[in-house]
Amino acid sequence: MMNKHTKKWGSALLAAGILAGVAVIPVSYIEAASTKQQSTSQKPGISIQWNGKTLATKGIQINGSTLIPVAALRDSLGIPVSYDAKTATYTVGSGYNKLYITSSSSEAYVNVNGINARSMDAKQIAGKLYIPMGLLKDYLGIDAQWNAAQKTVTLSKSLLNPITIASQSLPASSNSKVSYKVKYPQISGSQLNPEAQQAINSVLKKDAEGVLAAGKKMMAEGGATAERPYEFGNDFAIAYNKDGILSVIMQDYSYTGGAHGMAARKGYTFSLADGKLMQLSDVLKANPNYKKFLNADLKKKVDALQGGEGFDKFKELKVDQNFYVTNSGVTIVFDLYEYAPYAYGIPEFTYLFAQLLPQGGKPFAGQNE
Repeated sequence: MMNKHTKKWGSALLAAGILAGVAVIPVSYIEAASTKQQSTSQKPGISIQWNGKTLATKGIQINGSTLIPVAALRDSLGIPVSYDAKTATYTVGSGYNKLYITSSSSEAYVNVNGINARSMDAKQIAGKLYIPMGLLKDYLGIDAQWNAAQKTVTLSKSLLNPITIASQSLPASSNSKVSYKVKYPQISGSQLNPEAQQAINSVLKKDAEGVLAAGKKMMAEGGATAERPYEFGNDFAIAYNKDGILSVIMQDYSYTGGAHGMAARKGYTFSLADGKLMQLSDVLKANPNYKKFLNADLKKKVDALQGGEGFDKFKELKVDQNFYVTNSGVTIVFDLYEYAPYAYGIPEFTYLFAQLLPQGGKPFAGQNE
């Protein structure tokens, strides 16, 4: 929550709305946004289909990324969209995942429940707000199929696991010197094995308890003041909730009076059948050589991040490598300062399943057989 996107996102406030039908935009802003887009490779006129019907609203493709207008999500798909004029922030979605979009005249940033992942940037084009198709697939429960020949995106509701996901909070007393906001997801469902449900919920609650315990320990050591109070909290997002698999992103953050706060992101991927906490090898079982490819590719990408001495060199994936799963693929996560300066944010790298698995290979092979 406190990576470089958050710092930009926090300062990028816009006084006027950019979702057609919600607020009016100054002409000067529309012109500036349109001018900015002229330098990109833009292909307008992408047809959008929903429930067998072609929508009047069109999508846009920019530099190979297919973008969907937020207005279409609201008007045709029935996804709730609201706008907070005080913070110039749009909220898209409901339930356990919500997208928050804040824009300036030149940039638009998206987070899911307060968690900023890379490649989440929205676009402002001719006064309208667009988000990448991948965000629908990964966080809003909407499957999206792209037909290049027909220049058409077909949207449909995802077939999600039949479970309920609720947010719980840990009780903690805040005061003038400290703020605690610690929460965690808990799952339930009539089709769940009770032991599996308990095992999954226990892991997620334990993560939150660790955040609170660390905060209280730092408070006991002293140093917090009313002028510069400490802050401890976390956010979570559901990254994958299909096919008997649940992948959760947990991100904690702390501020203890320094120049900036600290954040840590952790992925938890479970089998709903038995409550097993899965490793990367369980996800990519169909490719026994996945480590060779990832180790070589990550070495190039991670080493390219480093802005000076003092950072580790990437050698190989850890046995308990930190990762999470989305509909798009697998995202490998590293810690702040582990391989790059703080300004870079939390290093993470997403690989499509098509990159990691043999043709016809499926993730979680054999898991539910």
